[in-house]
Parts: sequence; structure tokens; C-alpha cells
Amino acid sequence: MNEKIKQYVKRLLLERNFSRLLGLCESDKKYWQQVRFNLYEVDEKIQWSAIEMFALMMKRWWEKGSEEKVRQYMRNLFWSINDESGGIGWHAPQTIAETIINIPSLVDPYASMMIAHCIDEPPLVKGCLWGIGRLGEMIVDSVYFFKDKVLSVFQFEDLEILGIAAWAMGEVKFQPAEPLLRKLLAKESEVKIYISGDFQKKSIRKWAEEAIIKISGPDIKVENKLTL
Repeated sequence: MNEKIKQYVKRLLLERNFSRLLGLCESDKKYWQQVRFNLYEVDEKIQWSAIEMFALMMKRWWEKGSEEKVRQYMRNLFWSINDESGGIGWHAPQTIAETIINIPSLVDPYASMMIAHCIDEPPLVKGCLWGIGRLGEMIVDSVYFFKDKVLSVFQFEDLEILGIAAWAMGEVKFQPAEPLLRKLLAKESEVKIYISGDFQKKSIRKWAEEAIIKISGPDIKVENKLTL
């Protein structure tokens, strides 16, 4: 029976049939358990759908008045990235950010906490940057508070980190990042980012260009060097 549930949940996640899954998770905790297991799934399509499904479940409970239950799950996500938990919540930052998007009331304190706990932890940097980009201008005050740590990610050689960082800075419209974004305009390596239910693949140069335009306005001309 559990194997059937496991496979059925995976299928629904691939189909993005969240309405069906919400009903099943509310009626039988085995389905909810499988959704949470899929936060660690290797298949990225299933993994990202599980992240979104988790957030939708939090929203459902929040709207039904189970606010403390939601906060406990949020605390559990932070616990999963703590060394003392005995594991690593690889996708906790993304799940935290997606939940905040669905429940904006949680932006304080959890958005700031996400950066504080994840921005300088190598296994979590990509997820943290994605979370920053997903939250966009909702999180701008926290990004400024952690300005030095956030900007330090541009020192990484990891191309995926650089691409996600470029996109995230554009979503936040984070002005201090612009000089560092300019340095990425020569990088043609492609990076894919999960946005609005699908993967978008562009060169780092393109991610940086788009970010610079979002930060500086549509009238700026973006080349290898920027000119107004």
C-alpha cells in the first residue's frame, strides 16, 4: 500500500495536480509524509513540485487557523539545516521562501532567518539565493542587512551560483550588486533556474544583463561595458 501511495504521489507531483494532493494530504497523513519525502527527490521536476506542494499545504492550514502548526513546520525546516539535526535540509531555503510567498505574514522573521542560516553555508548557498530571488522586493531590507555576506557569493567560481545570484539580485533590485553583475557580462556559460513552474536556461551574461536592467531601469544600454 505504501509503495502505491509513494508512486501515486510522485505521479501527481509530476502532473502538478496540487488540488488532488491537497485533498489527499488532508485526509491521510501517509500522502503528506510522501510529499515531504519528495523534498529530497533526485528528479528535479518532482522535487520542485514537492516544494510548491509543501507551501500550498502550509497555506491551507494557515487559512484554516492552524497557524501554530505552520510555524512548527517552519521551525522544523530551520532545524533540518542545523548540524545538530544529524542531516541537511538541502532544499529547506527554497521551501521556506516558497511558503513565505504563499503566506506573506511569515516574511518576518523567517525571510531574514533564511539568509542568516544559509548564505554562508556552501551546500545551502544556491537554495538561499533562489529564495532571495523568489521573494524579491519582499526581502530587500534583509538583503541590505546581510549586504556583505550576500555580495560575497560573487567570489564563488561555481557558475550555477553566479547565475542564480545574478537573477536574484535583479529580482530584489539590489543596487549594490550592479558593479559585480557587470563583471559577469563576459560569461557565456548557461545556467538553468526554476521560475514560475518551469526551468529557464540562459547564459550568465543574459541573467546579468536582465538583472542590471531591472536594477537601473529599462533605458540603460547593456553591453560588455554599460553606458547610459
